[in-house]
Amino acid sequence: MVTAIVTGAARGIGASVAAALEASGLQVGALDLDPAVESLSGPNMLGVVCDVGQADTLAQAVATVAERFDPPTVGVANAGIQRDAKIERMGLADWDQVIRVDLTAGFLLTRTIWPAMVAAGSGRMVYLSSIAKDGNFGQANYAAAKAGLVGLARTVAIEGGPAGITANVICPGVIDTPGTAEFRRRAPGAYERFINGVPARRAGSPSDVAGVVDFLCSAAAAYVSGQTIYVDGGLSCGHT
Repeated sequence: MVTAIVTGAARGIGASVAAALEASGLQVGALDLDPAVESLSGPNMLGVVCDVGQADTLAQAVATVAERFDPPTVGVANAGIQRDAKIERMGLADWDQVIRVDLTAGFLLTRTIWPAMVAAGSGRMVYLSSIAKDGNFGQANYAAAKAGLVGLARTVAIEGGPAGITANVICPGVIDTPGTAEFRRRAPGAYERFINGVPARRAGSPSDVAGVVDFLCSAAAAYVSGQTIYVDGGLSCGHT
């Protein structure tokens, strides 16, 4: 069976992606810093507590998954954090932490499972970016990291193509996650104005994103590589 690694899998989009891949017949290693990820474990899923932005702990977690299942040849880099502030107030620590978790972790996951993908003659990498990759007020660190994932994925597509490795990026818009729910609670008026800017007039669900990830990880997407796909209800129209 094909084994996938999903980072940031304890909740939200990551948890939905892990469940979708498992439902499609994959064995899944679900990684997250949150111990709640261990509750996802079952016959074809293993939840492992891990700081995916640290090379040694990530390698150890992937090795743990490979001991339980087959070596992973599918990677979904979903882990992400936000530390928002205007540029003049953004500390270097907040910059470094967001870059490490949101961008470097994607590179580390790719590098860690690269030998198994090459050996198998097939591999799938999917990177969860954001519509904020094009710039967003108060999110210089987050936007830079999410934009970096696009360059990373396109390079992986070029270097990995001869080995049957594909790499694609998904840019979600407003998705109904715990973070979005908190924003709606704190600023209901601002939230409604934001939703009104979405042509679909609603927030997306984690399953909306997971369905696209599931496709990109499947054999049906073997000739789809280097692409950036927006799952945003049309929010990006006219801005990309």
